[in-house]
Amino acid sequence: MNGFQLGICMWGFPMQGPTGVRMAAEIGFAGAEIDLGPYENGYPLSNPRIQNEYRNVSRDFGIAITSIAVELLNCYGLTNPLDTRKGMIAMEGCQRAIDAAAQMEVPVVQLPSFNDGAILDEEGFLNTCEKIRLLCEYAEGAGVILATENALSIGDSLRMMEEVNCSGFKMMFDTQNYFLAGVSDTAEYLRELAPYVVQIHLKDGYHRKLSSALLGTGESGFMETAAVIRETACSEWLLLENYYNQEPLSRLDADQFEIVKKDMEIVKRIFEL
Repeated sequence: MNGFQLGICMWGFPMQGPTGVRMAAEIGFAGAEIDLGPYENGYPLSNPRIQNEYRNVSRDFGIAITSIAVELLNCYGLTNPLDTRKGMIAMEGCQRAIDAAAQMEVPVVQLPSFNDGAILDEEGFLNTCEKIRLLCEYAEGAGVILATENALSIGDSLRMMEEVNCSGFKMMFDTQNYFLAGVSDTAEYLRELAPYVVQIHLKDGYHRKLSSALLGTGESGFMETAAVIRETACSEWLLLENYYNQEPLSRLDADQFEIVKKDMEIVKRIFEL
């Protein structure tokens, strides 16, 4: 046994919602990461009926819900001050995700820091750390791990761990994001940050375009990073995050599920699953 399990980030899967999770189970995924949903839609995963649908699919089809992403942070970033509208929405969304994770017994809530939440200066860094510290306190009794996903340097990533100073705070590592931020050696980043990693997103691309290539066929150094994943065994969960439902990947086959299966086979071969 190698200890790795394969999951899928549902926002890139051809079918969404609980039905999508069922279909992911049927083609062989062991886990799925789902999203809280937009603020504008009332944080859909906060609804107990929707939570129950996911729990029923998870139970009936033997597929774990590995984590809940708070994708709304790309529009209402943790970088915004607490006393602003965006800052308050960011905090409320994260708290809703923690509550949902506790109710659904999901172990990880993922906090992305991109787009509106991209950490570009010291103020944004400190605002992000402040909110995460407060969220760690909020999550303390819920048994939920908070995981940052960002494109910080190794030094700033380690500094964030020190600033937040919470045993329930980890990292969601991504195999392409650092390359897109200008890093030449993602594998070395992972080697340094491996002790803090809780789950890993797998994606690749070419021409510096997000998620534009099957794994190992792009320019992000995926195969080297995969070797470090195997070397460090830093995460049980390997989550496909290529966007199979968007161009250019979606054009590789009229049946997008067949594109997903190609990446599944690549991961199974590399990690001997």
